[in-house]
Amino acid sequence: MKIRLEKVLLPLLMLCAMNANSQYLFGNPSCRDWKNISDTDKVTWLNAFLVPLNLTNVSRKKPREDKFSKLPSLDIVVKHVDLFCSSSHEDYASVGAIQFLDALTAE
Repeated sequence: MKIRLEKVLLPLLMLCAMNANSQYLFGNPSCRDWKNISDTDKVTWLNAFLVPLNLTNVSRKKPREDKFSKLPSLDIVVKHVDLFCSSSHEDYASVGAIQFLDALTAE
């Protein structure tokens, strides 16, 4: 009896995909670690973390404009997460980043 690879591989890939989200794919630095990350690495991480979240937001809510994609740089986001982490040592950078995105995209 031949077992087709798709019948075995597809369910395994689906299980992996269910557990894959941006914080696991790109890491989720703690606020304690955030202060030791270079600004270049912060921008890289924020891009990797927030771009997919913003795309999901845009496709779900269909806002009049995509405010996140119109940001001239992510420097304002870095500052927001820096401030968040300076007062929330036990939290994660992702929380501050999501708070920024939520505030920016609120209508």
